[in-house]
Amino acid sequence: PAIVFGNQQLTYRELNQRANKLAHDLQTFKVGPETLVGICLERSLEMVVGLLGILKSGAAFVPMDPQYPKSRLAYLLKDTKSPILLTQEHLVQDFSDLGVRSICLDSEWDSINQLEDENLERRVIPSNLAYVIYTSGSTGIPKGVAISHASIVNHTYWAQENFPLTPKDKTIQIASFSFDASVGEIF
Repeated sequence: PAIVFGNQQLTYRELNQRANKLAHDLQTFKVGPETLVGICLERSLEMVVGLLGILKSGAAFVPMDPQYPKSRLAYLLKDTKSPILLTQEHLVQDFSDLGVRSICLDSEWDSINQLEDENLERRVIPSNLAYVIYTSGSTGIPKGVAISHASIVNHTYWAQENFPLTPKDKTIQIASFSFDASVGEIF
């Protein structure tokens, strides 16, 4: 298994295929390098599929914890100018008046699942954005910190060199996915 959540799991093949289907769907909305796509999901298999699907589409993700106050979520969407938000059906009402196209990965999955599951052509270069994570805003207004693909790759290589994982190892995702530490835990 690539990912386990409760009694659900996905193999690496299944995770890749689902992320590819989502990436194909996102590309119909003309997302690509430097496009920021919001993602506001509770912990789930869909959360990881969403992150990978955004990256595979060539866009960058903006993680938004569903526990954030609605005013903060609205600010993040406005500040990033995200044209699309990946979310879940029970959360979508929080965004209905914000002028962003929402895709509910739970209730809309049947139509996404009809799309091609092949890998997409690579559309990014190392300096392109991979994600933008927002500070807590403790000194005023939250600020986005932009992270490139090169930074994630460098960090991942460093982590593997210093904390080598084998196929028998398992990791746990503890941090909120809107906190930078989650990237290391997930990837």
